[in-house]
Amino acid sequence: MKRVAIEASPLDVAVIAALRFGSMGVIKLLLTGKGPMNGWIARAYDRGVQNAFRDVVAGTFDELAGQLIDARKLLDVGCGPGQFSIMAAERLPQAEVVGIDLAPTMIELARGHAAQSPAAKRLHFDVGDAMALPFPDASFDAAMSSGSIKQWPDAVGGLREIHRVLAPGGRAYILEINREAPAQAIETQRRRMQHWFFRLMLPYVATQGMSPEQARQACAASPFGAPVEQRLLLDGLIWLLIAEKAAA
Repeated sequence: MKRVAIEASPLDVAVIAALRFGSMGVIKLLLTGKGPMNGWIARAYDRGVQNAFRDVVAGTFDELAGQLIDARKLLDVGCGPGQFSIMAAERLPQAEVVGIDLAPTMIELARGHAAQSPAAKRLHFDVGDAMALPFPDASFDAAMSSGSIKQWPDAVGGLREIHRVLAPGGRAYILEINREAPAQAIETQRRRMQHWFFRLMLPYVATQGMSPEQARQACAASPFGAPVEQRLLLDGLIWLLIAEKAAA
């Protein structure tokens, strides 16, 4: 992938150095893309998402809203601070939305944001592991996951769990940053962000994503089988994969 040239100030360099070398947990998260974003990392991420990513997140969710119009019980796997879960509940007035995340701080943040939402009564957040979802079989008629699959220790195992908790005929909508994103797509979205740190980090974050082919292979190896649809969003920065559980 072609690198995007970025002019970094001394402060930018100092922050990146602190993140890389100041905490082993942060180093692991940045270098591998694996592990829960908890504590101060979660709070910093939340501030960034609510500011830098507001327009990007809202535009991306527009791609899902029409697909989920008939959902009555929706699961958000790896919900983070709840931005997609809350958007879903607000735009889908018939849906009960449940979000789970491995990081307790993320769930604390999501509950705080949900309390301010007009859809608060239909939003529920709990700590949970994508590798062992804390729900009975066939509990949901739709599931979504945004920016989480790259952090799972086993993408096929996570998809297997989503398949298990979906009712027959239910669909899963998986969104993730494309590690093969064109340089121009990265630059375009960088310019939309309202926070210098996220503008600086986006090219690096993109390298920690998954390629569309990796996603297709993981889906095909799961009980879902081949995805029913896959498309690129935001000029190729994000991919959306749609998988369906066979009807009974």
